[in-house]
Formats: sequence, structure tokens, C-alpha cells
Amino acid sequence: MKILNSIYTKIILVFLSLYIFLVGISSLSKSISGLTTPNELTIGDMAQLKKINLIIDNKETQKKKIWVKITYINRNDGLYSFEYSEDNILIEGQTTKDNIKKVASSSFIKATSSRFISLFIGVFATVLFQSSSTTTSLIVGMAGGGLIGLSSAIPMVMGANIGTTVTNTLVSLGHIRRKEEFRRAFASSTVHDFFNILAVLIFFPLEMIFGFLEKSAIFLGNVFFTEISEKPFESPIKQAVSWAVNHLKEFVHNIIDSDWALLIISVAITLIMLFSIVKLLRSMVLEKVEKFFDKYIFKTAIRALMFGFILTVLVQSSSITTSTIVPLAGAGVLTLRQIFPFTLGANIGTTITSLMAALVLNPIAMVVAFSHLLFNIVGIIVIYPFKPLREIPLYCAETLADLSLKNRLIPLLYLAVVFIIIPLIIIILIGG
Repeated sequence: MKILNSIYTKIILVFLSLYIFLVGISSLSKSISGLTTPNELTIGDMAQLKKINLIIDNKETQKKKIWVKITYINRNDGLYSFEYSEDNILIEGQTTKDNIKKVASSSFIKATSSRFISLFIGVFATVLFQSSSTTTSLIVGMAGGGLIGLSSAIPMVMGANIGTTVTNTLVSLGHIRRKEEFRRAFASSTVHDFFNILAVLIFFPLEMIFGFLEKSAIFLGNVFFTEISEKPFESPIKQAVSWAVNHLKEFVHNIIDSDWALLIISVAITLIMLFSIVKLLRSMVLEKVEKFFDKYIFKTAIRALMFGFILTVLVQSSSITTSTIVPLAGAGVLTLRQIFPFTLGANIGTTITSLMAALVLNPIAMVVAFSHLLFNIVGIIVIYPFKPLREIPLYCAETLADLSLKNRLIPLLYLAVVFIIIPLIIIILIGG
């Protein structure tokens, strides 16, 4: 009985550590957002308003988190004039700084005129937000508001698929002190990276030439779009994390009013919880867990895919679902080939958030959301059933993991080059 109680205690501690880890990740995203948001808005910048009151059909309607373009700034009165598109009708209005939630500079708008650069903006933005769900919802909102076009929005959601994989790769670093564990964990995390990169390499050129995703998504948007006024589903897990993040931010800023301080503390919390999760899982009776997964959840690829899909729909973040499974791979509970279809299910599940966000906007936003869904579904249909293509992500992940054992700097260089340096160079040099 004592052993069972000990196991239950450790399971509770794992979930508690995971919760604090998610708080650290979300807080890290908030601190980066605070550091990168300009202090002063300029004409041409984009701003996300907390709320906006509109008169539609002689009825007053309130909408939240609408992206608008700043057209005029009255420094004396502290008012910002803006415009955005609602059902192809240009709407103008004014707001105050207190009503502005997020800001994107006018140079961002200029950069999105290139589909190639938009792809890497999607990668880098998702690395900053640590969630493709957040990035794609943002893209859907901007496309729905007429701030970016479909030709830019679709490559951005492709890039978001790549950027979202950085979180589970970071999680695998928690095993870096134990060679064999690290090899398994790192391979299981990067297989998600290489599948999404392969999908982009195949479908981005086809989209550039034929526009098949855009055309298919427009067709689905015309068939299925319905204006819905109800508030979209909000994950209770996301709400619980946001509650803790807001309290952490308030606590840190009361001591040191600096986003740099929040950044440092968030990194510390994330790393401490990361190593705690790994240590707790290693100390548990993993043989029993292994039998449960083998028998019920990961017995077939279809089951694993569906589990990844359902879990991601519930938490609204593929980063979270794939990150929680990586320590199990490191501990030897799951194999690389069992985890592979699970990550594909997570890819589809993460599109639900953008679909729900689009339901309260307009057909253009729905087209962007459908393109994200189609990209992930078509990617699985084209790549996974065919062994030569399916083996490419597996081979790349295993090879990189083997190389990482010889030199522990390789994982850090891989993360820095693929997710930060390459996107930044392309965005700054080509976009500038």
C-alpha cells in the first residue's frame, strides 16, 4: 500500500511540475512579447485591441482581440485612429493605449508581402509564442481583419507548424546528462521537426506554383462558413496557466519593473521543472506504465494518432501534448515509431483552435484556418502511408540524435540555427 501511495504521490508531483513548467513557458512568452513590443506606436503599425464596440444592423456588438491598422496618432489626447475590414467594409474608429493588447510594427506588414518571408515569420513567431495555436489564431485574426492577404497567411501557418516543435526539443534536453535516455528523447522530439520540415519542403513549392491549399480552403470556406456569435471554447488548462502567469508577472514587476527580470525567472522556472519531471518519471515504476500504453493507447498507429489529436484538442496546444510524451520516450516507455503517429495527431489537433477563432470572424479567416487543417491532413496522407517518405523523418531524427551523443553542443546549435538564426537572417536581410 505504501508503494502505491508513493506512486500516486509521484504522479501528482509530475502533473504539478508539468503545470509549473507550462507556467514558466507561458511567462517566458509574455516576457519576450513585452521586450519586443515597441513603446511608441507609429502610423502603419498593427495593434490588437482588447475590445471594440461596433454598430451592426442597428445593434451594438462588442468584439474582442481585433487586429487593426493605426492610421493617425493624436499625442495630445492620447487617441489612436485605426481602420480594419469587416465583411469587406472598411471600418474606422479611435482607441486609447489602455485598450491595446499587442503591437506589430509596420515593417512586419511589409515583410509579409513575400510568401517566402512569411513562411519564416511563421516559424519565428511560433518560437516566441511557444504555441502554433497562438500564432495561427493571430494569423487568422489578422487575415480576417484584412491586414494580411491569403497568399501570406497560408505560408505563415506552414511556418507555425515548424516553429511549434521547438518546445518538445527543449524538453528533451532534460535528459542530456544520460546518454541513452537523451538519444531516445532527442530523436523522439526531433522526428516532429523533420516531419513538418519535410511537409513544408513538399507543399510550399506546390502552393507557390498551383495554390492548391488556398483554392481548396476557399471551396471549404464557401461551403461551411457560418457566422457564430457565441464565445469560442477556452481550455480550462490554458485558463489555469494564464491565471498563474498573471500572478507571477505581477509579483516580479512589483519587485523589479522589468521584463528582463521576468524573462530570467521564467527560464529558471522552466529549467528546474524540466529536470524535476524527468527525475520523477525515472523514479516511477515505468514497467506498468509501459504495459498500459502498449496495450491501450500506442498499440497501433491509428490509436496513437487519435490520442495525439484528442489530447491536443483538449489542451489546445501541440507543444504541450508532444512535450509531455518526450520524457516517456527518454525513460524507454515509448519507442520513436510509437511516438511518430502521436505527433501527427497533435498536428491536426492544433488546427482546431484556429478554426474556432475563425468561426467568430469572417469567410477569409475561415479560409486561413481550413488551409492549416488541410496542410496537416494532406501532409499525413502523402508522407506517412509510404515507407520511403515515412522513413525520412525517422532517419534524420535518429542520425541527429546519434551525432548529438558525440558532441553535446550539436542540440544547442541545431535549435539556435534552425529556429532562430536562419529565420532571423531571412526576415531581416531579405525582408529588409
